[in-house]
Amino acid sequence: MKIFSDIFKSLSLNNKTNITQKDIESFDDEKILSICIFLIEVSKSDDEYDDLEKSKIIDLLKKEFSLNDDQIKLVITLADQKNNEMISLHDFTEIVNNECSYSEKKDLIKMLWDVAYADGRIDKYEDYTIRKISDLLYIKHTDFIKAKLR
Repeated sequence: MKIFSDIFKSLSLNNKTNITQKDIESFDDEKILSICIFLIEVSKSDDEYDDLEKSKIIDLLKKEFSLNDDQIKLVITLADQKNNEMISLHDFTEIVNNECSYSEKKDLIKMLWDVAYADGRIDKYEDYTIRKISDLLYIKHTDFIKAKLR
């Protein structure tokens, strides 16, 4: 996808970093991949996937998971591919539900809101997508609202 190729060019200082099939096959952190898929899902939900949202996803991945630029490039590539191929979010919510504590899942909902707010407004489709993910992660409605209003 052209959107991500532009991100990758800006991430690589020398533009010589390429993702190989071996890199893809070696990536096995399903939790981070699932979270990135959710971030991308929210960013695409309003059909206005802009640079502010892309930058926010990169910042969140760096901050929350201490990933370097090459790791971010890889996880975004994989997550975007999976996001485009997926039929439902259930496989990825199962991973997050099994691997994350309730507190970590609340933090994920905050991250989703950060992506949605990145362009300065919340679209009804972004709100719906975050609400759907929140429900699938068994987040209490009060915690969903607290994350939205913080």
